[in-house]
Amino acid sequence: MSRFRVAQAFALSIVMFTGFVLAQTDEGEGTGLTAEEEVEVRRRANLSPEEQRQQGVLVVQRGEDLSRRVQSMLDEARQERDIIRVTCVNDKLTQVNANLRTAQQRFEQLNDAIAANDSGRRNHEFTVLIVLDQKFVVLDREAAQCIGQDIYETGATRVTTEIDPETPELDPTILPEVEVPVMPYIPPPRSGDR
Repeated sequence: MSRFRVAQAFALSIVMFTGFVLAQTDEGEGTGLTAEEEVEVRRRANLSPEEQRQQGVLVVQRGEDLSRRVQSMLDEARQERDIIRVTCVNDKLTQVNANLRTAQQRFEQLNDAIAANDSGRRNHEFTVLIVLDQKFVVLDREAAQCIGQDIYETGATRVTTEIDPETPELDPTILPEVEVPVMPYIPPPRSGDR
């Protein structure tokens, strides 16, 4: 088989595989969303362009509010010098800010698609914004669950010892008899007598 035919066969297999993947995505499979989330995204995609723009504004505002809230949580953890909580909250803040930048970019692209009257691109950008909104909800929950070192601190402790009065007294000058364990002895291998 010539190299040209091998290349053609390879290209054909890639095209067929891509078509299969796209068909799966169009049916809602492989999108990473649950069935309920998929229905919600499809319902929101049927909104008018102006309604989608308003929803996009709300998504970006929620992201900005979450970023400010997590930043204040980080400042509080730093003031308390709680390194465990600082690390956790800082990670969540980094993720929130990355998703916020993406949401802002997607909102601009949504506005461009609305201006160009491109419904396919508009629905795509809106769907991405809705998924980012769901990610903000998850990150908000995870940031609230960040725990610090205070969970490991026991506070002031007091140890009390109670000795049972029935316990017999032991004389510390008398050592108890201890059996010496028997160690097996294996002689070394005998070398040849030559």
